[in-house]
Amino acid sequence: GPFWRQRIIHKTLPILMKTLQEQASSRSPPALGSLAVVAHMLCSVSQTHLGESKIRQMIPTLIARLVYFSKNLDVIAQDDKATKGLDVLSIILAALTKILRISPEDVTKFVGVIIPSLLLLSTCNASKTYTPNQLIALQCLEIVTTHPNARNAVLREKDQVTAALSVIVDHPSKIIRQAVVHVRNVWFTL
Repeated sequence: GPFWRQRIIHKTLPILMKTLQEQASSRSPPALGSLAVVAHMLCSVSQTHLGESKIRQMIPTLIARLVYFSKNLDVIAQDDKATKGLDVLSIILAALTKILRISPEDVTKFVGVIIPSLLLLSTCNASKTYTPNQLIALQCLEIVTTHPNARNAVLREKDQVTAALSVIVDHPSKIIRQAVVHVRNVWFTL
C-alpha cells in the first residue's frame, strides 16, 4: 500500500530506539542488524517522518560504526562474512551521504571523526568488491568540504587529506583514480 513507510516507522522506530539506548548504555558496538535498520531508515525514510530528534539519536550509532569499519576494514575484508560487513558499510556510507546533504548541522560535532574515517575507507586497497564503498567514501569527503559549520575542522584536515589522496591517485581502477583526482582538487581549492 501507499503508507508502507509510515507503518514501518510506527512499528519499528520505538523498538529500534529502545535497542539503541540499551546498546549505548552497554558500551558494546551496535549489532549489525540494528545498525542496518538505522542506516536503512535514514536512507529511505524522509526527515519529516523520522523526526529530527530521532535522527539525532541515530547519528552517533552510525558514526561509531563508521569509525569501527574504518579502523578494522582489513580484518573485515579478509573474513568469510566480508560481504555482510561490506554491505552494511555501503548502507552506512549511503546514510552518511544523505545526512551530510540534507541536515549537515546534525553532524557538525562529528566532522573531526568523520573525515579521518572516510579517509581511511577511501584509501584502503581492499578487494574489487570494495570499489563502490570507496567511491561513496570519496563522495562523502567531497560533501564534507561544503559543510558550512565545519569549516575550521575541514581546514585542519586539509593537508592530511590531500596527502593521503595523492598516494592513491595511481589506484588500479580508473573510476577510483578519476574520483580521487576530483576530490583532491576540491580539497586543494579550499
